[in-house]
Amino acid sequence: MSDSNSKENGSWDLPEGMDPMRVMQIASGYWQSCILHAANRLDIFNLLDGQSKDLDTLQKETGADRRCLGALLSALVSIDFLDRDGDVFFNNEFSKTFLTTSSKFYQGGIVYMFENWYEAWGGLYNTVMTGKPSALMHQEYSDQETRDYMMGMHNRALSQSDVLTSMVDLSGKKQLMDVGCGPSTFAVKFCERYAGLNAIAMDRDQNLVIAKEIVDMYHMHDRVELRPGDYNTDDLGIGNDAMLLSSMTNQESPDNLKKLLKKCFDSMSKDGVIMIQEQLLNPEKKGPALAALIGVNQIINTTGGSSYSTTEMEKIMRDVGYVDIESRQMNPPSPFILITGYKR
Repeated sequence: MSDSNSKENGSWDLPEGMDPMRVMQIASGYWQSCILHAANRLDIFNLLDGQSKDLDTLQKETGADRRCLGALLSALVSIDFLDRDGDVFFNNEFSKTFLTTSSKFYQGGIVYMFENWYEAWGGLYNTVMTGKPSALMHQEYSDQETRDYMMGMHNRALSQSDVLTSMVDLSGKKQLMDVGCGPSTFAVKFCERYAGLNAIAMDRDQNLVIAKEIVDMYHMHDRVELRPGDYNTDDLGIGNDAMLLSSMTNQESPDNLKKLLKKCFDSMSKDGVIMIQEQLLNPEKKGPALAALIGVNQIINTTGGSSYSTTEMEKIMRDVGYVDIESRQMNPPSPFILITGYKR
C-alpha cells in the first residue's frame, strides 16, 4: 500500500514509539500550571485543610462563579491535586503535604513565584528575536511579588537544606558569606548545623525584609548578619572562610560571573571553600531539561544570564584560581549540582 493510500485509510504509519499527542501536551502545558495558579490564589487547598466541602460551600467561601469553579475543581481532581466524592471535594495526600500552609513541607510560595513570571514568559518570542528581556529580574517586583518570590525560595530551600549542609563539612569554619542570599534560609541552616559558625547574608534591601523574618523565625539574629548590598558592585569584605552562591550564577554574563568569583576569591581566607549550588547543564549541554528551561528563564529576566554547563563553570573557577574543584549531583529532593572549590 502506498503512503498516500495509507493516509487516506486513516493510518499514519507512525514510527514506533512516537506519539503525536506529545505535541499537544507540550503546547498546552501552561493549562495545568494556570489551573494550579488559580487554585492557589483562591486558597482552595487551605479551605479544604482538614475537611471536605461541597461545591456550593466553596463557591460561597471563594466568591467565584459556580460553573467556572466547578470546572476548575474537576480539573484539579483530574491532575491529582484534589480528590472528590460526587460534588464534595477534599485534599489528597499530595496537596495536604505540599499545598497547605499547616504543613511543614508547604510549597505554595513557589506557585505564587511562578505565577508572577507567567506574563514575562509570554514574551519569549520577542526576547529571542530582539535579545531584550521581557522583564528585568529584581527591578520590577512589587513588595507583594517580592514576598511571593522570597517565600517560594524559602519553601524550596527548606526541602533542600539538609542535603546541602551535609555535603560540605564546615567544621572549624567561623564565617560563611551567603552571596545573594534571598530569604537567607541556607545561611540559617548552616549555622544550625555548625555551632561555631556565623554567617553574613547579603542581598538587596527589599529581599532582606523577608530574610529578617526568616532569621527571626529561627532565632538566629545573633549569628546571621543581614548585610544590604549588590554583589556585582559592593565589597564582600574579608575573612570569609566559606562562601555560598545559590541559584544566582545563571543570572550573570560570563564576564560578570568571572568578576564575581574573583571578588569572592579575594575575600576568602586561606583554605576557604566556595560552594556553588546551581542548575547546570551536563558537559555535552544536552540536558537536564530543568537546567535548560532555567536558562530560558534567564534570557527572559536578565540582560546577560543564560545556562552554564558544569564544564564551563569549572573552567571559570580554575581561571580565577580555585583548586580541588569538584562537581556533584545533589541527592533528592534537590535537583541542583553542587560545585566546590578551595583557595589554597
